[in-house]
Amino acid sequence: MEVHHPHHPTHKKNWSEYIIEFVMLFTAVTLGFFAENVREHMSEKQKKRELLQTVALDFEADLKQFEFHKGFALDKIKHCDSLIAINNSDFTKIDQQIYYALILKTIWWWHFNPNEKSRNEAEAKGYFTEKENSELNYNISKFNFFKNDLKDMELIENDADKTIMAELPNYTEHALLDKQLRFPAIDIPQKMGIKTIDQKTANKMNYEFSILKLCSDVYMMDIDSMTVYAKKSIEIINKDYK
Repeated sequence: MEVHHPHHPTHKKNWSEYIIEFVMLFTAVTLGFFAENVREHMSEKQKKRELLQTVALDFEADLKQFEFHKGFALDKIKHCDSLIAINNSDFTKIDQQIYYALILKTIWWWHFNPNEKSRNEAEAKGYFTEKENSELNYNISKFNFFKNDLKDMELIENDADKTIMAELPNYTEHALLDKQLRFPAIDIPQKMGIKTIDQKTANKMNYEFSILKLCSDVYMMDIDSMTVYAKKSIEIINKDYK
């Protein structure tokens, strides 16, 4: 016996149904595309916000460094003044313990190490050149200007220290200096009188001490300027990207 299945008539779509399906498909794809763009845009904005907040935190860390470096520069000026006075005085009346401690403190230095990894990353991403960040870009560029000037002062300071250290045999006793050039330094006894320094060496040292004082003066002015622009940058970031 044969089984006969009824034949259902096939619906033929007219052209308007094809258009509707095409429009619906096109709309779905387009909306998906825009949704993905919006998601990526929001994700990028979040990444930018987080990175700039890190920039602000790094500026805060720099500000804490400035407090130390400014105090160190002030002390170095005082030490240089004391050594210049000693070079122009009676060497038999100078306490050797104080003298060698002054020398150690004067030729010692601490370089400023900026926390700029986040700033470099943000700059590489173009965040500082965007129109809405023009004020932030200005303040960071000014900060970098004075940071570079400060680095130049460190190079000059290094050269002056090298010259002073090259003269060590002419104005120190090795047995005493050897104890001081340790970490930590070994104490030497108090005793009145130091090695006699010839006038030529004393004059040469005095000029180098004056250079160190100049470096410290400029160093502190750079720090004051960097402090201003760091605080302005932090204020902008906290206002716009908190």
